[in-house]
Amino acid sequence: MKKELMRIICLLLAVVFAFSLSSCKKQGDGFSASLDEADENWDIESGNSDINVDSGENGSSGNTDSSGGTKAPAVNNADKLAWKDLVAQMPSNLRGTSINVYSWNDVKDVTGAEKVISDFTRQTGIKVNWEKGSYENYDSEIAAKINSGTAPDVIRYNNPLISRMSLTQDVKSATGYDFKGDIWDSALTSVYTVKNKIYGVNLKNTFNQQPTVVMYCKSTISRYKLDDPYDLWKEGKWTWTAFRNLCKEFRKQTSRPAWMTSNQLDYLWFSGVSMIKFDGKKFVNNLSDRKVIDALRACTHNKEDGMVSDTTRESDKLENGTYLFYTDNIIGARRTDYHYSTAKANDDLYCVPVPTGITDKYYQPYNEYEAYGIPKGAKNPQAVYYYLRYYLDANNYDSSMFFCNDQVLETYKWCRSQQNVHPVIDRGLTKVVGNENAGLEAYMRKVGNEAQLQNEIDTVAKPTVDRAVKQANKTLEKFS
Repeated sequence: MKKELMRIICLLLAVVFAFSLSSCKKQGDGFSASLDEADENWDIESGNSDINVDSGENGSSGNTDSSGGTKAPAVNNADKLAWKDLVAQMPSNLRGTSINVYSWNDVKDVTGAEKVISDFTRQTGIKVNWEKGSYENYDSEIAAKINSGTAPDVIRYNNPLISRMSLTQDVKSATGYDFKGDIWDSALTSVYTVKNKIYGVNLKNTFNQQPTVVMYCKSTISRYKLDDPYDLWKEGKWTWTAFRNLCKEFRKQTSRPAWMTSNQLDYLWFSGVSMIKFDGKKFVNNLSDRKVIDALRACTHNKEDGMVSDTTRESDKLENGTYLFYTDNIIGARRTDYHYSTAKANDDLYCVPVPTGITDKYYQPYNEYEAYGIPKGAKNPQAVYYYLRYYLDANNYDSSMFFCNDQVLETYKWCRSQQNVHPVIDRGLTKVVGNENAGLEAYMRKVGNEAQLQNEIDTVAKPTVDRAVKQANKTLEKFS
């Protein structure tokens, strides 16, 4: 009888345990219900639900998300954690959620990004929806989404545009993480900081960045029996004088300008100066700076010498040998980017850094200074921290396949290692939306010689800069 009673008790316990499991499965943390049950590739680490709340460097308790709800506290010292450890401590309420990414490029434009995002979802349970907007109407599209309650969770910047930053949130307030750990690019963070709040971030170790380089086709170098810029660079001879000499020799043999630029003002930015600067409190017109005037004068000399083409952005004519050089963002040298497709297919596209000797100090220009921000109205901003940690990390990409050849990868790493970073803000503050060549880029085409320069500065450049500065400072007033 006693033995039989024990069997009944065990049976009852088993039934109770089964019901408790069923109840847990139904309630859970929302993960199972939101995933496709047919997908067998999920690889989620369950982690630890007892998360430490960081009261200092990387988090705050009682965070509120953009929709007004309370989100889980940030992970203590998250920036110092390896990815596996970070995921193990990720707030459980993020599993089974999704984030919406908004960019003007396809996801595949970043070589290997589709696999990286798939791996991110498999490891975290956070689904990524990628939406492509238009380059010309990017900001107005984001504003419309914010106003309609359908704001994305993360957007891409190409420059520290104050107008675009005004559409976003301070990253710490949005996520609970302050993005100030050593893994983040502090030079970039400082540029995207307004009134002590950060509106754009990127990792130090990333392939998602755009240093400006000198592109060329090796076949063109060989055709005219010119010194290879890569060899000159490795020998320590890649100087502004060497660059000019190659341009002169090319023009001598072809009667064509050798240098195609992305915007006519490249030399100005290679000099480490800008017509507009931000002094930490406001934007100011910098056209009275002697260094700026000297750099603009050099731009006119380059045109007078026949070095620079009157047109811009003719990448196809670099490929067919019309031009010898094109100073451009390194994004075009990615394997899956649509620029220079013929040259890359023929293993003909190479690049080197901007030559030294333009000034006493070398500046690494960034015609596009890529960063990521969180728009106002984002529904799942805390998950963005995890997305950026994984998506931007170069270790998650195949470095041997990312760029079109190893020489480009070598150049990229060298450019990224340079300390004197010079991001371009003139473009973003002076262009007309929908016309990349409007504003200050266009006026340089009118300047045929130095005699015309001062008149163009006085009648075109200064008024354009004044309008841009006035509008930028008006936008700046909106920031708390």
